[in-house]
Amino acid sequence: MKSLKYKIFLLFVSILLIVQGITFYALYTTNKSQEATEVNSRLTSAKTIFTELFKRRIEYLSAFTAITAKENNIIKVFVDGSIHHLLIALNNQRQEIDTDLAMSITSDGLITGQLQRELVSNIDNSIEDSNFYNKINRGVEVGEQFRYPNWFESTQTSHIYVIDGLYYQASISPVVYRGKKIGWLVFGFEINQRLANEFKSVTGLQTEFVLKEGQQSFLTASSEQHIQNFSLQKKLNLTSAIDEQRLPDDFIGTSAVLTRFEDRELVVYMYSLKENIISMIEEQWWPLLMLAILTLIASLTSAYFIAASISRPINRLVKHAKVIASGHFQQNITFKEKNEIGQLANEFNHMQVALLQREEAITRLANHDLLTDLPNRHRLNEFLVGLKDDHFMMLHLNLSRLKDVNATLGYDVGDLVIQALASRLQKISEQQHVQFLVHLGADEFILIVDTMEVSEVSAQVNKELEEIFSFQGISLQLQVRMGIALYPEHTTDVTKLVQMADTALHHTRNTGSLVQMYQPELDVNTVERLSLINDLVKAIPANQFELYFQPKLCMTSRKVKHVEALVRWKHPTLGMIPPDNFISIAEKTGQIEALTRWVFTAALIQCKKWNELGLEINMAINISAENLKEPDFYDFVCYTMHEQNISHSQVTLEVTESSVVGDTAAAIQLLSKFKDYGLKISIDDYGTGYSSLAQLKQLPVHELKIDKSFIQRLEKDVDDQIIVRSTIDLAHNMGLKVVAEGIEDEYSLSWLSDYACNYVQGYFISRPKPASELTPWLLNPPSFEKTDYQI
Repeated sequence: MKSLKYKIFLLFVSILLIVQGITFYALYTTNKSQEATEVNSRLTSAKTIFTELFKRRIEYLSAFTAITAKENNIIKVFVDGSIHHLLIALNNQRQEIDTDLAMSITSDGLITGQLQRELVSNIDNSIEDSNFYNKINRGVEVGEQFRYPNWFESTQTSHIYVIDGLYYQASISPVVYRGKKIGWLVFGFEINQRLANEFKSVTGLQTEFVLKEGQQSFLTASSEQHIQNFSLQKKLNLTSAIDEQRLPDDFIGTSAVLTRFEDRELVVYMYSLKENIISMIEEQWWPLLMLAILTLIASLTSAYFIAASISRPINRLVKHAKVIASGHFQQNITFKEKNEIGQLANEFNHMQVALLQREEAITRLANHDLLTDLPNRHRLNEFLVGLKDDHFMMLHLNLSRLKDVNATLGYDVGDLVIQALASRLQKISEQQHVQFLVHLGADEFILIVDTMEVSEVSAQVNKELEEIFSFQGISLQLQVRMGIALYPEHTTDVTKLVQMADTALHHTRNTGSLVQMYQPELDVNTVERLSLINDLVKAIPANQFELYFQPKLCMTSRKVKHVEALVRWKHPTLGMIPPDNFISIAEKTGQIEALTRWVFTAALIQCKKWNELGLEINMAINISAENLKEPDFYDFVCYTMHEQNISHSQVTLEVTESSVVGDTAAAIQLLSKFKDYGLKISIDDYGTGYSSLAQLKQLPVHELKIDKSFIQRLEKDVDDQIIVRSTIDLAHNMGLKVVAEGIEDEYSLSWLSDYACNYVQGYFISRPKPASELTPWLLNPPSFEKTDYQI
């Protein structure tokens, strides 16, 4: 479990990290914005500076050319026509502004003079200015016609002139003598690496000069390149990317058109790696990062000590709370601090006193009953542990007729009666032979007494209860029933001893007696019943049920055409269990629905098998009162018969009298639907229920089934003969057939035949048999011809 100090420290750390994160995010966002601003500013400044310098360069060249064309010495050499003097004059003028090209052209366009400056390196592959010297060469176009005569009339101040792959930024100006143009002067600067380097040194960006003619581009000059493996093609690709605004993320760049004439234009491209621009900005991060780290370390250290200072007194309180939790309430805790922690310590001390008082009260409540203040069941269990080596008698007492008192006078009076009984029992507990008195709750008490005669202890209890209890003029005689169990005669397990005394007490309720000593046979049915309840839930899925079939003999034809389906439970440990032992359990636990449906389906499946053998047998199936309450039971019956292809005339539903007593109208309605569907309805165990003749008249039944209790004593009991004969006559007069069950001798069979009973069944005809045994019997039945038995 994480400590409070750790949680406080974690809280401080979380706050610091959040603050630092927000700060760094703000700085990072600002830095990125600054980077973008710096990049845009650098590009804009570079473009502005370059454009301004290049423009001044052009203006300077144009002005120089125009001024030179007006100088007298130039005009004079043009008029004289001396080529030697002309070249000297051109070179002198060129040197004034250090141009790379000087040309003279006659009025008819013939080039009479052409000088080109060549930079020659003293050191191979060197590009430093100090390693170059000038070499003036005579141009190769002397004596040829000027290639661009249209320049003579152009107002453009700057042109691009190409000689043997060298590109010049040229300016042309006419030489006028006495108002007549006698020739032209051309001066120009070469667009070369030297020029590109000059602009690179000013703008800080890589500079490329590209001449575009139509769709073609020519790299005329490039500044010194420090990027490795940067070929000519890569440079051109980069310039195209600048035009299309699709530069790679790690580059920045811009461009400007320097001069445009016809289909040619000179474009300058300036670019650089982005990291070269933003590296200075990123360097500013290191001091900030170091400062942040130092701040974080200092903050964390402070947070740790603050958390420790807060948690230290709380840890003392935690330790003291553990002392209190262990049950030690005498030790107090003191704090010198007068702050909230000190107040909390004082409250701890007050809490200890309150806890002690409450624990004492809780202990008493846990061991005593609230109503009578007598020891309760929990205290009884503790007491019995110490009596394991003794001989004693346990009396489980129950106050009689308390429910009547509660219903008549109210629960408050009932509580007074219980308190009065407790008071009188306490007088008994004061006697020497009484060891302990317990109030289990409600109207139940337990007395632990020395072993003595049951009559003696019963007399002592009754003596104390002789006095009448009076309430508002109403006199009540207190009476108790008692169940008794002996230790160790009945058991050495004190827990089971309480159960045995309770079992004996429960038996007094069933028998009406006031005193019952425990006997082992009292709880046999209870244990077996509980076992059956638990096992019944698993019986159907485990396929533990089996159908037996008992034949019904037709007294007219002396043949068997009817059988009754009887369910048997093949319990895995208890063996074969008859239906009387589990049908009532199934009804009370809600299992009867599934059980009846299993029986009905299995019976129809067997009926179908007999049909296939040529045995057309009517199947009688028992249904309970609970089945008549199921909303879909009728649909189930119809669906199952249709699924098994069983004729309606082959099924008889047997219901008991008690099934229709509870809700006669609903039962009659459902049975009528079955009758209309073609099924036969039989009243089972007739004569044992509470149905009246009026109800019998309303029931949509086809036959009555006389209970075996009236049949089994026919030979000896005249009253039974009268009842059975009257029932047969009554049924026949109402148009009903009669079935008698329990035929166990020839006398009963003959007697019933003489009085026109329609069907009989019983052990004399055949015991219930599984289908595997009954099928051969049905195929070859014994003879039941009428004999001359004398009744």
